[in-house]
Amino acid sequence: MTDYHFYKLKRDELIRYYLAACILLALLGLLFYRNLVMAAFCSLAAIPLKRFYADHLRKKRLEKLQEGFKDALYSISGSVAAGRQLPIAIREAAGSVSSAYGEDADITAELKHIAEVYTESHGDAYGLLSDFGYRSGLEEISQFAQSCSICRRCGGDMEAVALKSASLLLDRMELNREIKGLISQKKTDIALLTLMPVAVLGFLNLVSFSYLEPLYTGAQGRIIMSCCLAVIGFALLWCIRITEISL
Repeated sequence: MTDYHFYKLKRDELIRYYLAACILLALLGLLFYRNLVMAAFCSLAAIPLKRFYADHLRKKRLEKLQEGFKDALYSISGSVAAGRQLPIAIREAAGSVSSAYGEDADITAELKHIAEVYTESHGDAYGLLSDFGYRSGLEEISQFAQSCSICRRCGGDMEAVALKSASLLLDRMELNREIKGLISQKKTDIALLTLMPVAVLGFLNLVSFSYLEPLYTGAQGRIIMSCCLAVIGFALLWCIRITEISL
């Protein structure tokens, strides 16, 4: 099963990434150096930057997984409230999320795997659910699995646990959505501030090509432009890091 702590780019994703990243970085190199060799050298930065793109896709996949688990949890809580056992409730939830998210969705595959293992070999559905929480790294899934395991061992109220877990997960996701809404404007400001010096440099190259000639000819000018490019890149990475807030 999938380990959601990592994301391996597929072939088509790699092709799209390298095409877009190499072209953009090469254009940036041309803008800052007016040299094809330096532009090609800048495009090589797409190789180490690939991990940031992979991490971005990993986080998006986890967001979809969390959203799908929220819907599955409502289905599970309803089935448990109707008197069904947890493995049967998981199988019904798998059918529910399949119609909502599709057969290829991660949440569908995970729930169907748990249901199939239990149906075919009467495997430990609670252990499989705990393993799913561990592989996903999502605290909501791990806590729900632990609560269900404790209820199973101690004879607790499974219906109350399922309903309470659904309520807590919804509150947590709502809070997370509000925080993302607050920082989305800040991310827009960061993007505009980052693009502003690049846009000004491009505008000056268009309207007054010779005005910036000293920055492109001598060694001192090359060093200045390299420092400017490095500062812009560092500022962008730092701003992205400080706006990454997880609950």
